[in-house]
Amino acid sequence: MRSPQPYLTVASILSGFGISVFMFRIQRELGVRDRHPDWPNWLAWADYLVLAAIVLSLTLVVLPLVAIPQPNEFVFSIAAGSCAASAVLLLAYPFAILDHYRIEIGTWRTRQGEKPQERHKGEPIERIVVVIAGVSALGAFVTVVLWWNVWQTQAG
Repeated sequence: MRSPQPYLTVASILSGFGISVFMFRIQRELGVRDRHPDWPNWLAWADYLVLAAIVLSLTLVVLPLVAIPQPNEFVFSIAAGSCAASAVLLLAYPFAILDHYRIEIGTWRTRQGEKPQERHKGEPIERIVVVIAGVSALGAFVTVVLWWNVWQTQAG
């Protein structure tokens, strides 16, 4: 009998981290809105990485493993795949947010004459990082689920 504990632990850590990051970002955006009411408010593309990781961790790991008394191998495979996908999404977050704020990665736009105050909902490299992370997370999820349910059973 497989234990749900490792998956619940990973999902709790990832979602807890994600919620903390997301709350920080919301506070920051509210502060910007208070200081500059005429500026537009939005979530950065990078923030959607965190939101997706939270949703995956809670809906496809915690909820099923807590709600189903005796989870089968398929449920565990979905939990494992979701943990892997969430980890990939959160791994990409620092790189995407660095470009969003033009720290290190996005400084070339400012050097080329764009004003630092000029912001876009999705900065160019931020968008690329988010799309690559989303595709990679999907790939990780599918690979893990297939490994558990198809490839592993064929090998055994």
